[in-house]
Parts: sequence; C-alpha cells; structure tokens
Amino acid sequence: MSKTFYLPRITARQIEKQLATCQNLGLILDKYPETQVPGNSQAKSTWLREILPDKHIDSNLAQSAYSRWLRMIQAIGATLFSGTTDWRMVVGLGGETVLETDLTLHHLYGIPFIPGSALKGLTRSYVTTEVKGNQSDKIEKDNETVKRIFGSQEHAGTVIFFDAMPVNGETKIELDIMNPHYPDYYGKGQPPTNDQNPSPITFLTVANTTFMFALAPRNPKKDQGDVEQVKTWLQEALAKYGIGGKTSAGYGYFKDVQDKIVSPQITLQVQQPVNPELQKAQGFVREVTSMPNKDVANQIQAYYQRWQQLQSDEARQILATAIVEKVRQAGREKASAEKTWYKNLVTFLEK
Repeated sequence: MSKTFYLPRITARQIEKQLATCQNLGLILDKYPETQVPGNSQAKSTWLREILPDKHIDSNLAQSAYSRWLRMIQAIGATLFSGTTDWRMVVGLGGETVLETDLTLHHLYGIPFIPGSALKGLTRSYVTTEVKGNQSDKIEKDNETVKRIFGSQEHAGTVIFFDAMPVNGETKIELDIMNPHYPDYYGKGQPPTNDQNPSPITFLTVANTTFMFALAPRNPKKDQGDVEQVKTWLQEALAKYGIGGKTSAGYGYFKDVQDKIVSPQITLQVQQPVNPELQKAQGFVREVTSMPNKDVANQIQAYYQRWQQLQSDEARQILATAIVEKVRQAGREKASAEKTWYKNLVTFLEK
C-alpha cells in the first residue's frame, strides 16, 4: 500500500523513496506526516512507532554540532555545567503542530535541545517563588535584584541564558502515552461521565540524556557575580521544579547536576543501509492499521504468519505491536487471549 502525503503526487513518490533514510527527525515531523495521521490518534501512534524516531538522527552531524557549540561557548568565557534527565522530559509539548503534541527539536540538526528562553523562565519562576527576599507574584512586583538579573522592559538582564545541548549530540527519544479518560469533557464541554471511551494520545519524549548548560555575563567586567548566583538557582530549579511539560507527573527533572564540562568525543559512524526486512514490516503495519475492525477476526492471523517469517527483531517488534494494538482496537482482545498466535505476540513484546 503506497503512502499518501499532502503533496503533489510526483513529489510524494520521491518523498516516500527518501523518507526512510532522512536524517532529520524535525523535518519529518513538521513537513511529512502521512495524510491519515493529523487528527487521528490511533494512526499517529502507529506512524510514530513505524518511523522509529531514533533512526532519523544523524549522529555524526549531532556530535559535530555539539563540538562547534562548546568551542563557541568556551571562547566567550561562559560558565558551564551538566545535568542528566532523571526520567523523561518533553519540552514544547503544546507547540503548534498538526500532530496535536510536539517536541522541541533543533530546526537544522533535528536533535532535542532546551531553549535558553525556557531556562530563563524556569529560573525566574523558581527565584520569585522559592528564594527568600526575591518572592513576588507578578512581574511588576519584582525587586531590583530580579529586574537587574533577568531584565525588564527598560533594560536587558545581566545574565545571558544559552540553549542547552545534548552532550556529544547523544540523545534517546522514547514514545510515551497519555490517556484522557473524559475526551468529551475536554473536547466537547460535556460532563465527565464514566461511559466515555478513553482516548490515548501518543507523544515523543527525551530520556536518559545529559545536557550541557551555559550562562554568560552581559558585561564580563561586572556581571560575573550574577552568573554564579544564577547558576546555583538554575541547578536547584532543574532538580526541584523540572522543565517542560507534565512536570507534575514527574517529567523534566534533572539529576547529577554538576560543574562538569564534557569535552566532545567525535566518533564518526558509518550510516547503515536501510534494512529491506524493516521496510517489508512497515508495509505490513500500514495494512494492519488500515484494516477495518469488522475484518480483524478473519484476516489478522495471516499477519502473524508473516511476522513469523521475519528475522530482524526490529521488524518483528513493530509488526507485533501493530497486530496487538489492532486486536485491542477491534475489541477482540478477550476472544484472542487464549489463542497461541496472540499469546506468542504478547510474550515477545513483554521480553
């Protein structure tokens, strides 16, 4: 089954040929979602699993970008420290996108980063809420210290916040899910009753990633003291407040925050050719996803037989996931639970 895009037919054919080898995840998410993905949570979930987000990051380019960034930051005398995500992080979850949920990615390199503006906002929020002597509930009530460091309408702040970059360009992107139990309450303004069907929403997160943070004085001759103070505040805020979306659910917190500069380690990697078996599995996934629920009982087991013929664990993983999800979507999980083929798929996915 051919993929379809919101593009002229000839252009779409070329995109389909090149998409598997595209090394910019941000470009794929922003420009080339398939036509069935926007507005369809189930289709988006399947598509995100199918494209394998980690496979669309150019590790060589990411390493070089980090090396260049670090040399520039050190050349201007910035103060640096590193920190590692304690679990998962999602910055830009509510960004403007046709995919309903977003993740902030560098528009050139396609890798996750934390904008300096977000770090500045986090630090100011922490200071005006938690730091004794600097507390205020409105920006107009900020004291002179806060105004001096973070700036105001009249003047720029004394401390410059740079974007935080993943150390050596190494990052891990994982799929996650949120499951609103009252979709009609949130989307249609109806009462939150228990007869509404949960509506799972898949989104991308950053996990197990170490970031390098950088701060610099606007005037090196007199503002270095403010930089040292802000560094302490920002480190505390990252550990206690977290950054990005869903911090109340444990996302965005940092651990191992320390004054440690991680030098770039350039290790060029040879790009692996596209796995033809993976492409075959992706084709099966599209067929399973588009299968009408009424046909699942009679047709789904045929895809288990195709799954058995696959040798690659990666290919088997995405097809097994699609089959199990389709069975559940069609309401046939109970009817299939004791069947050997279904139990084999579930056992494989639980390994």
